[in-house]
Amino acid sequence: MPQNRNRPVITGIAAVVAAGLLAGGLFLTARQGADDPTIGGSTIRGSTGGGSTVGATTGAASPAGDSTVTITRTGPDLPGSAALARCDSTTRAAVAEYDTAALGRVTMECGNSGQGYEHIRIRHTADWQDVVAGHGSRDWDDAMLTAVQTALTAPRSGFPVDAGDGKVCYAAPVRFDDGSRPDDDPFVKVIVSATNDRVITAYPTSTDDC
Repeated sequence: MPQNRNRPVITGIAAVVAAGLLAGGLFLTARQGADDPTIGGSTIRGSTGGGSTVGATTGAASPAGDSTVTITRTGPDLPGSAALARCDSTTRAAVAEYDTAALGRVTMECGNSGQGYEHIRIRHTADWQDVVAGHGSRDWDDAMLTAVQTALTAPRSGFPVDAGDGKVCYAAPVRFDDGSRPDDDPFVKVIVSATNDRVITAYPTSTDDC
């Protein structure tokens, strides 16, 4: 369980999933961790504990069909100290919540080694640090939460796609507000449980397929 940020239903989306399966295949590449799933208008809780509109602080959501994640090179510290403080007492506290067209309200919980913010922190901090290295002053989770927000709330046509075992996958390209892109892995993949509407993982990758 995180102590602080410095520690190194499918039926409802059947039509969307079917379109995604026709549009692209199912495979993960690049930064997938060993314990990541193998697949075959949002708010982020800020330092005051209240909801703040992500688009106002991390770049507005992309138009439908685009879903390009734009990470600002300077900006607020996400998710904020108050959100992470709640993780000290429960794994079920919400770090971020997203209103999605396919699944309704999706939550990223504090989580554990298998899902949520804590899983991403354990498995993918270094990956997200590589994304932001040389691109401003944002922390790894500023980039990660921005990427998850865009991928889930403004998905490209054909997403999400069925990932099997009650999971769905979103993918999106990533850029910075100066137009540059991450050096190695310029895409993000986000895996969500369609049975409990929780974010399982999110990581940078070299391709935009699911």
